Amino acid sequence: MAQTLNYEAVWGNMVALLRQHREAIVAIAGLLIFVPNWITGFVVGPPDLEGAQSIADMFAAQGELIQANWHIMLPLGLLSLFGGASVLTIMLRTELGRIGDAIMFAGKLYPAYLLLTILTAILTSFGVLAFLIGFLYIHARLLPVAPILVAEGDKNVGIWGSITRSWSLTNGLGWKCFLLFLMIFLVGYISVGVVNMMVGILCAAIAGQGGVPLVQSGVGALAGSIFAVVMLALEAALYRHLQQQDS
Repeated sequence: MAQTLNYEAVWGNMVALLRQHREAIVAIAGLLIFVPNWITGFVVGPPDLEGAQSIADMFAAQGELIQANWHIMLPLGLLSLFGGASVLTIMLRTELGRIGDAIMFAGKLYPAYLLLTILTAILTSFGVLAFLIGFLYIHARLLPVAPILVAEGDKNVGIWGSITRSWSLTNGLGWKCFLLFLMIFLVGYISVGVVNMMVGILCAAIAGQGGVPLVQSGVGALAGSIFAVVMLALEAALYRHLQQQDS
């Protein structure tokens, strides 16, 4: 039977996952996603876009920022990625009742999770080289890949097996998956941008042009962490929705 995608069912599943595991998610995301993001935002700060006149200039500024601060951004980024793996574990491995058990499970799975993340980025970049449409399509087909590794890792599905299974589960649903992702991503991305802008304006009004970097980076990290958790929940909910039809 062909797979179908019910947006309402996926949304309901996503909300249920966030509610059911909210205490554990807050604890894990607070320590392993929010804190690294806050440190990165406060210590590294945003790229210097003054004088940037094109997208190429913006990318160049971002590249210079990474080059100058990779020794800070890399370990904190790896820690945040581990936080993402732990959050997915909490949502998908219900047999692990305690937070510590979930973190230990994620730790054992982390090398494969990291390699899968890198490989997924490489495969997605092929789509970029084949124009934007290819990027969007490949990204949509690989949305369930991380939840598959977490939920089915003990079945020896492996890294490449997670990719092929994701491709199988989303067969015929690539653009529908992408539309679902795009709707939630845009709402979240715009919301984070508005929050950061409003906090920046408020801090500048209170403290002058320099603002209050500690507060601004903290609020930015908090908004970004919530956004990241919501996107992880979307991937987990999408996987569960498709996997139930496949079983």
